[in-house]
Amino acid sequence: MRRLDFYWRLAVTGACFAVLWAGCVLFLALAFPVLRTLAPPPERRRCAQWLINRYFLFLLSILRTAGVMRIEVRGMEFLREADAALVIANHPSYLDVFVLLALMPRATCVVKGGVWDHPLMAAAVRTAGYISNSAPEELVEHCKRSLAAGEPLLIFPEGTRTSPDEPLRFLRGAARIALESERPIVPVLLHCDPPTLTKGERWYQVPSRQFRFRVVVKQPRPAADFAAAEPAVLSPRRLTHALEHYFSRELSTL
Repeated sequence: MRRLDFYWRLAVTGACFAVLWAGCVLFLALAFPVLRTLAPPPERRRCAQWLINRYFLFLLSILRTAGVMRIEVRGMEFLREADAALVIANHPSYLDVFVLLALMPRATCVVKGGVWDHPLMAAAVRTAGYISNSAPEELVEHCKRSLAAGEPLLIFPEGTRTSPDEPLRFLRGAARIALESERPIVPVLLHCDPPTLTKGERWYQVPSRQFRFRVVVKQPRPAADFAAAEPAVLSPRRLTHALEHYFSRELSTL
């Protein structure tokens, strides 16, 4: 019975990845070219973000209905109210982006350069107005403009997935954006048990049982609150260390 359950979860996971890539092809061939041709930039970006939100909701509903995963969300009201806020999350799993964008119908997301230039994903992320992390200086300016336009901005300050049991190591870009934009930070704690689709894992390395994906959204706070310092004396380095400490402490209680 346990063996049958494993193969069921493996088949469902494989089907979801197949649907993901098939959807990328359809979006590339149909939806996003139409949006780029017919819709002006603001509407184009909002429509693309909505399509991505609906699509990720669909993929997650398959995993949940099939019994492969369970999602628990706390503090959803803080995400709903996160206009012009910097949403910062840790990055333990490949599913992190899917889950958070499924919970955020309207959001700009910072993506890796590999995704930005990917032959199948590039059309989607560019049409949605997402931001590449390839050039640090341009990244900060693009993010500040996005926040100034009133959009929530999702960023994973680790830059890539962190292997299980490794200490968090944040890059300074998120701290710079927070300090220069003077926008509140919405911390999002992500925890997957057992660890699933972590750094270096393939899609077929499914866990031995149904996994629980927990999303804990904390109340928005000014950047200075995390470092217990006056805003005038905060530096990106100091705020980055403060955020690492905060996330490490909070994750240890989940």
